[in-house]
Amino acid sequence: MNVLGFAFWDGAHNGAAALVCDGQLVAAAEEERFSRQKHDGDIPLRAIEYCLRQGGLEMSRIDAIAFPHRPYRSGPDSQIAEMDWYEARALYRRRELRTRALLHKAAIDVAVRAHVAPNVGLETVIAQGLDRVRRHFGSLPPVKYYGHHEAHAAAAFLTTGFERAAVLTMDGRGGPHATVAWEGRGHSVKSLATEPYTNSLGYYYFDITRYIGLGEFGEGKTMGLASYGDPSRFAGEFGELLDSTAGRWYEYKRKPGPDLFGFGPRRDQPITGAPYPEFAAAAQAALEHAVQRTVRWLLKGRSEPLCLSGGVALNCSSNGKLRALFPDVPISVFPAAGDAGLGIGAALLLAAEHGEYRRTAIDHAYWGPEFTPAECEAALRAAKGIRFTRPTDVIEDVAERLASGDIVGWFQGRMEIGPRALGNRSILADPRTVVMRDRVNRVKSRELWRPLAPAVLAERASEFFDMKGESPFMLFAVPVRKEKAAVIPAVVHVDGSARPQTVTAAQNPRMHALISAFARRTGVPIVMNTSFNGAGEPVVCAPADAIKTFLASGMNVLALGDYVVTRADSPA
Repeated sequence: MNVLGFAFWDGAHNGAAALVCDGQLVAAAEEERFSRQKHDGDIPLRAIEYCLRQGGLEMSRIDAIAFPHRPYRSGPDSQIAEMDWYEARALYRRRELRTRALLHKAAIDVAVRAHVAPNVGLETVIAQGLDRVRRHFGSLPPVKYYGHHEAHAAAAFLTTGFERAAVLTMDGRGGPHATVAWEGRGHSVKSLATEPYTNSLGYYYFDITRYIGLGEFGEGKTMGLASYGDPSRFAGEFGELLDSTAGRWYEYKRKPGPDLFGFGPRRDQPITGAPYPEFAAAAQAALEHAVQRTVRWLLKGRSEPLCLSGGVALNCSSNGKLRALFPDVPISVFPAAGDAGLGIGAALLLAAEHGEYRRTAIDHAYWGPEFTPAECEAALRAAKGIRFTRPTDVIEDVAERLASGDIVGWFQGRMEIGPRALGNRSILADPRTVVMRDRVNRVKSRELWRPLAPAVLAERASEFFDMKGESPFMLFAVPVRKEKAAVIPAVVHVDGSARPQTVTAAQNPRMHALISAFARRTGVPIVMNTSFNGAGEPVVCAPADAIKTFLASGMNVLALGDYVVTRADSPA
């Protein structure tokens, strides 16, 4: 059975597609990588085209489409249709409402105050989008609809190989829900408890990020800034915003405002000056406490595996605290935990329902397109302003350049799914000096206070980091061992932590060989690894993207497959 899963959200963000054949994931990619529009949420026609090519299929050979949004009714009852009985009953009781019309108006009022658009007309949006797919490809297989959080939960659980696990999905909003606790068993997930979108950890962190002027999709910056501040300064105030002692898990009571904090939304003030680091630190601490209380409720003292997904699960500081707090619990975070992974989860669910799911652990994120040496060479010959060679051993050549202080664009193999570059579309550098961290941040036009991550040989990770097991997706912040912090200062954050990517020869042979070659020269089994993109750009996808970004940046070298590329005006 061939199943195509894809998601879009009325042009909002992170459209993506995935292909599952005979119960196994074959391909997955985000639309932004092809359209070159960051966070592109439009109907992912290019990503679908790639998945079909990778599977050697036409749309006519797809047996079913798995779509991770349910089309709720249009019109005055649409908001009610999104709510399960628990949430509707809670609104009735809390607001003493007696009719569906009053309940509907109350739900709309809550949504407007939270700046959340209720899904009025979503059925029409989905129908129009699927019709575009039909017209583009000439046919449309039968469509099976799944809940947003259901797809998140399936992606988190069905890719681990676990027979049974606790599953937690957390985001801004997916349908009526913001947080859902699940039980994963066999080839299915079962909802245990929910929190409505009006009580959302994702919207809480979004509101905090906007308040300190770090923009839309700037939540990762807020997390990085938090390490520079003392959370105790605003601990009391944040208890008024996000109360992790209230409700079943937590309660997001109100948005930040000058009446509570004594300052309004940041405009042009320096972000690293008081009170913003302290504000971010308290916001992060409040998030962590809420997540930890939720996990305690879900695990109930058990040590069974825990699977996380949804946008909040990309908060690697929170994930690291969970690992430290529950050392006996195997914790797995799906690499495409945001909406880019929805198509994967929905497609695996549909395959499982037809008896085709095979329990396997997915330990890498390389599901995107790959380019042949001929395609790389053609792109190089079409480019201007470069020169290129094909050395006898590109691994040894690049390792020598890294050890000599070059910043290298590293373009190899199949592209990653998810927000982290994991050694196939990466910018690499020597981690041994703080100067190099600042150089790389300037190359990417990033704020100089933002941390950069290490890619480390898995077999030597425990020498440098206080961690157990592997972290192949760079989604856990862990302490750097004190005696090693001075050895790799470029990848140590101000709080003494790092978010390592552990690399094995089985997961990524080329990346493992490169780090090994670098270690032979320097004694350090680590390279600095950040995503291969410029400011405001998606991660590069094709050779032409890599060449364009390389020429527009301050990188010294581009390793494009087996080719080593420099600028035409640079020293040989």
